[in-house]
Amino acid sequence: MESKPLLTIGEEQLSWGQGLRYLQASGKLQSFVTEIVRQYVIEKELQSREDINVNPAVLQQAIIDFRLQRKLEDQQKFQEWLQQNRINYNALESQIENSFKLKQLKDSVTVEKIETYFNERKAGLDYVILSRIVVGDQELADALRRKIVEEGSRFEDLAKEYSVTNDKNFNGIMGAVSLSSLPEDLRNSVNTANPGEILGPFQTNKFWSLFRLEQLQGASLDNPEIRKKLDGELFERWISEKLQDNKITLHVND
Repeated sequence: MESKPLLTIGEEQLSWGQGLRYLQASGKLQSFVTEIVRQYVIEKELQSREDINVNPAVLQQAIIDFRLQRKLEDQQKFQEWLQQNRINYNALESQIENSFKLKQLKDSVTVEKIETYFNERKAGLDYVILSRIVVGDQELADALRRKIVEEGSRFEDLAKEYSVTNDKNFNGIMGAVSLSSLPEDLRNSVNTANPGEILGPFQTNKFWSLFRLEQLQGASLDNPEIRKKLDGELFERWISEKLQDNKITLHVND
């Protein structure tokens, strides 16, 4: 039985094999296949889970909210939108229903693991806000530290005058950086310091740096962004584990 074409461009039909070869030539085949396999795992799991379902009233309210958010209350405008996006009502309803089911599946996969995983990843999730003064020699760095600590000079003024990095234009503020990305000696100092404290100087290559701790932002599972990030990582790990015992063969030349 002859398979249907993937696309028709002008009057020429493009086969699935040719489409896959184009993706392979462009270096995008791997991501294409990965997404197909990912959706396969999710669909199979949802089909096997009788505990995952969506209340019809909740689904209909979600569709109403979807239309309101996009100003599609008018039925004619809604139909035009469906046509423009090459989708029918049933397919849209299915997409929204699947989004609810996917959320339930993710929660069931991650709920018992999230706290342990958070503790494993916490060092890489903590962020610190620092200001710095970077100069070319230790003697100057020591002198600047004395000016700030002993003489009361403003860190911001000295950063503008002496620092060789571009952040001197912003009073030396580096912004938020991951605590785990800092050199060990600086990271250890930050962990025992209070906001406003001057740290260093520390040597990095040929430069010497003074730091002022502005704020240490400890990660928490109460932060929705962090929880979402970790949920996503755990879910992708679960998908990978599901695929470990399955052989995947790609028939590019078929």
